[in-house]
Amino acid sequence: MLNTNKMRLAALLLGASAALVSAPSFAYRGDCMGAGPMSGQRADGRYADRMKMHQQRLHDALKLTPQQEPAWAKFQESHPFAGKANRPDPAEMAKLTAPERADKMLEFQKQHQDAMSKHVVAMKDFYAQLTPEQKKTFDEQTQMGKRGMRDGRGPGAGPRGPANQPPAN
Repeated sequence: MLNTNKMRLAALLLGASAALVSAPSFAYRGDCMGAGPMSGQRADGRYADRMKMHQQRLHDALKLTPQQEPAWAKFQESHPFAGKANRPDPAEMAKLTAPERADKMLEFQKQHQDAMSKHVVAMKDFYAQLTPEQKKTFDEQTQMGKRGMRDGRGPGAGPRGPANQPPAN
């Protein structure tokens, strides 16, 4: 019985120690895309520039008709990260207590979810106007797992053929 209690106490202390060590990672105040004091990607505009380049490549690849352009514009304007996202002010967040910050973050997540819902509706409206060939292009260009960020070439990169292989190290 005494050994069991010692084991439980040791496990409890180990768990509490792990929680204390990982607590700073939960207190990170960056936005949902990883921007914060240590991230220069969003802060210096490179993310926005890459997003614009990707959207331009997609637009060019789709070869849209003049009738499809208004739906494209609505689709682009609806994107939650199109520069008008309402993000928490780090200075204001620092003044809040932990429960107040959690409530604020939950509020921002709900706003982001609402924005994403509107974006999905705009995407579906735009997608419905595409020809089967355009739909295939759109599906390929917007796929993120298979050929997107994982291979380091960014979203919308074309397929790799023998001429497009990365240099051998």
